[in-house]
Amino acid sequence: MKVTKIFSIITILFITIFAFGSLKASAASLDLSEQQKLKYYKQYKEIVEEINSGNPNATLELVPFEEYKSEDYVELSEFKKYATERASVNFVDTSESESGIQPRSIAYGTKTKSVNSNGAIATITVKGSFETQYESYYQRQMFTRINSITSSTSIGSWSQTDYIPSLIDGGRTYSILVGGKLTINSLTSNHNVSVQFYCDSKGSIS
Repeated sequence: MKVTKIFSIITILFITIFAFGSLKASAASLDLSEQQKLKYYKQYKEIVEEINSGNPNATLELVPFEEYKSEDYVELSEFKKYATERASVNFVDTSESESGIQPRSIAYGTKTKSVNSNGAIATITVKGSFETQYESYYQRQMFTRINSITSSTSIGSWSQTDYIPSLIDGGRTYSILVGGKLTINSLTSNHNVSVQFYCDSKGSIS
């Protein structure tokens, strides 16, 4: 009698665990009609565009609707979560220093400067791509080079002409003078925009 009771309890537990596991698996992906898939796909596209516009270094894009796998359809909140994580993925060398800091990596930074032109505020956005290197003597990351410097304006048009970098603060800061032509209200003016990018001990740029 006692053995039968224990067996019944184990059976119930097994059924419960199996049912819960199946529920979790089915919750990961959605069973949708073609019309529903198209609706979700459009919403995914809006999320991708939102992430890309909010992150200057993000280059996310969806595969064509015809190639989108059925098992990849998930709830919008889940899609947004992993799409946001994917946008910030940084590929670096596999090896690591003893401290866990990557010895070499590519990092990005963004700075903005504003100017008032006839009551209109033009914001110049400067984006930088940099390489950093772990320096064991200082036990931190340092700048090693600039990959690219690009800039744009929030209104009117901006044409970048050049940039002059200066590595200061023992290799922790890049001071950069970005030259360009700004056209607003049918007038073009030459400007030199001064920005600074700082590399912290882990290689993040601010």
